[in-house]
Amino acid sequence: MSFTTYYMHLIFGNLPSLLSPDLILYILPILSFSILFFSFKIMFYKAPKLRKAK
Repeated sequence: MSFTTYYMHLIFGNLPSLLSPDLILYILPILSFSILFFSFKIMFYKAPKLRKAK
């Protein structure tokens, strides 16, 4: 086993124990609302100024 594979195994082997299934119930709504907020902010407040067609 190479050093890279060994360290990746150490890092990602502990990942499922860090993420519990209940954590998804909190992260998913927060992530979706933040994406909606930033998309509305870009669409309405920082919209590019368009020139009038001649």
